[in-house]
Amino acid sequence: MTPALHFTQFGKYEIIRKLGRSMTDVYLALDPEADRRVVLKIVEQCRDALTELVVDAERRGAMIQQQLHALDARILEVYEHGERDGCFFLAMQYAEGRSLAEVIRKDTRIEARRAARYCAEICSQLQTLHSFQAEIDGQKRAVVHGDIKPHNIQIGSSGEVWLLDFGIAKAITATRNLTQHNLGSPAYCSPERIKSGNVDPFSDLWAAGVSLYEMVAGMPPYQAHTTRKLENLIQSRRPPRALPDDCPAALKGIIWKALAADPARRYPTAVAFGEDLHAFLDGKRTTAEDAREPAWDANATVEKARSSSSRTVPRPSAAVRTVSRRFGEFKVVAWSLIAGLVIGLVCFIPASHLYRFWNDSAPLRAGRDYAKADASVIESDWKLYQRLDRTHTYFNRYALASYLADPLAGRLAAAGEDVIEDYRNSTDSPPERFDWAKARTALAHAVELRPASAELRGQLALCDGYLKLDASPDEALERFREAASLSPKSPDPHLALARLYVYHLHNEGQAIAEFQAAERLGHKLAPREMEQQGDVYLHTAIDEYQQWVKASATVDQRRLLPIMQGDFDRARALFEPIRGYSNVNHSLERVYRFQASVEAISQDREKALLVAATRKSRPRRWR
Repeated sequence: MTPALHFTQFGKYEIIRKLGRSMTDVYLALDPEADRRVVLKIVEQCRDALTELVVDAERRGAMIQQQLHALDARILEVYEHGERDGCFFLAMQYAEGRSLAEVIRKDTRIEARRAARYCAEICSQLQTLHSFQAEIDGQKRAVVHGDIKPHNIQIGSSGEVWLLDFGIAKAITATRNLTQHNLGSPAYCSPERIKSGNVDPFSDLWAAGVSLYEMVAGMPPYQAHTTRKLENLIQSRRPPRALPDDCPAALKGIIWKALAADPARRYPTAVAFGEDLHAFLDGKRTTAEDAREPAWDANATVEKARSSSSRTVPRPSAAVRTVSRRFGEFKVVAWSLIAGLVIGLVCFIPASHLYRFWNDSAPLRAGRDYAKADASVIESDWKLYQRLDRTHTYFNRYALASYLADPLAGRLAAAGEDVIEDYRNSTDSPPERFDWAKARTALAHAVELRPASAELRGQLALCDGYLKLDASPDEALERFREAASLSPKSPDPHLALARLYVYHLHNEGQAIAEFQAAERLGHKLAPREMEQQGDVYLHTAIDEYQQWVKASATVDQRRLLPIMQGDFDRARALFEPIRGYSNVNHSLERVYRFQASVEAISQDREKALLVAATRKSRPRRWR
């Protein structure tokens, strides 16, 4: 795929801000002709196979969505799509609100009835979608969504639900499966889809069930550190983690039925899924509660153990019974004591130790997503880990907590990286609006678990720098430089240094050098960095203006003038494409005022030089 695109104008559309990026760049834009806001999706057309697949899928998705909107107004309208300036673009209706992923991230978990209402509405829209035959290339074709997940579900301010993103390879025909799971999201793919790569309506129903689980539990039912491990876990047919205790039993039954290991035990249609959700909301009995077979098979190992334990102990042999009763009783007691002691030492003590550890470590084994938690939750889990590390040591050699260290470090690192990435990808928010303290907490503990990781230590130094940015710029400078040395391939420390040099240390030359370093590392400067660069040239030009005004010698004035004008022009060229962003309008006004002042002073000086030259050329008269 191509690197992220950055536009301020695309055709007639005026870019307001970037909304996100997945396989396409997505912007909020203004259509001045229709006087409305639109969602503008842009894909730069390249010859690589993946980009061609995405463009083809987006084109088909646009045609499907146009036809669906005419049938159901809940499907957002596509205004136009086509090709322009080497890009495929699509302009569609803008729905004000937040994605379901953002709602879950803010609220951690969604109340059961509210989650059921959202999922029932999703099923209702899937019912429309699955019963629709799209007209594509003159043929009738069945349609599935193919990428149902919280990021593609928009929640309006009044609770409206919209399905988004019909474009990433979601059209199928009766004879050909176009969609492969590598264009979807593995966490929301059914076991059958992962195995075959094919998408059908049952894939959408599974993804809806995963989304409902995530709403209620606050995290997906299956999580792993790599895509391969995640796919293996989903295909293993293991039941997901238990749902929270406060989830109603009827809703638990619906979720387990939607995610049953055997496809035959799941809901056959979106209608059936939605009807059970409405039954739950109305306080009626659901089909999931009436199911004769459980959604998940019992653990065969446990059943085998139970059957084994029921066997009877054989009676002693006749030879043993002939031995003296007293000697026999003594022998039985002695051997019983010895066996009990051995079993206790070898089995009972370690088993009880493991049992206590298993219970105590439950919060850490649950795999909590720290990106969605606050710093207090991270600290609480870290103290638990330290306590487990101190107390659960087997024969003073085997620390059981060590088995939790690697996954815990991965989740802590992900929480810190999440804040850093959010700041990098957000073009209209200053650093102080981001939770650097939480990121620092998570990364500091991750470094304790992985002290050899230079990347983690670099990210920790970056967070320290942002925390000290306003109170102690010199300390922030040291931390940012440390981050740059520890993470030589990351543009983030250079962007931080550039901001520091612009607004705190006022070293314009160093700021420009840091911007160039970030660009060399692959970072495309966004409006935020363009404004910062513009401020660099504006501040430099103002200093040069003051020197130029004070210069008494004509030679100095003429030497400084083109330098100063060049810096004002550079600032203006950076500000004008991002007019309306942040403080750019105010900065532009300053540029215009100074340039007008330069013009007026230059004219006055030219007049003064002309008058002086005229007087000098007049002949002196002698009396």
